[in-house]
Amino acid sequence: MNKVMQQIKKQRGLSLIEVLVTITITSIGLMGLVSLQMQAVRATTDSGNRSQAVWVLNDILNRIRANEASSASYITNGIFNCAAGAPANTCSVYHTGSAAGPVVAACTGPEMAAWDLFEVACGSPKNDTPAQVFFGNSIDYLPQAQLTIACNIAGCVNGEPLDINLQWRAKSDNESITGAQRTATSGTYTVQHLGFQP
Repeated sequence: MNKVMQQIKKQRGLSLIEVLVTITITSIGLMGLVSLQMQAVRATTDSGNRSQAVWVLNDILNRIRANEASSASYITNGIFNCAAGAPANTCSVYHTGSAAGPVVAACTGPEMAAWDLFEVACGSPKNDTPAQVFFGNSIDYLPQAQLTIACNIAGCVNGEPLDINLQWRAKSDNESITGAQRTATSGTYTVQHLGFQP
């Protein structure tokens, strides 16, 4: 009987400290997995955005090629300003979210350039406000996208080479990974075509 009691006293369960240590170690491991998953989602989103940016850049390049006689009209003099609104003349059919938009019978080369810039940099106008649930514009998928087209040489005229830059804000940046100090350009990506010959 005495031996049985001694064995019972020697067999102790887990103490509260051991349980807390186990929970802490498991929690740290799970937080690492969650962080890894979040980084993977950000990287996947950024990869998709980069593909979208290349598509948008190719779109404006092809539009300039098609309107080569007015290629100098595509120069934006800095970042293209979407706040100015759509050009007076609509030069292509687009969908507003509820119906087909109006179309102008004929546009001049400069009018077509103004419309192309607005449609690529800002997207076709939509009338489904306030929800804005109709996403039909490629540029809508690039956060804080900015299009800049400049002349590659001084005194640019139609047919001269152009420098085209498309910049957007990424979901992740090197600073968040390395721990370096963030700057104004942290997380900003650019695709460009320098010296584009229409």
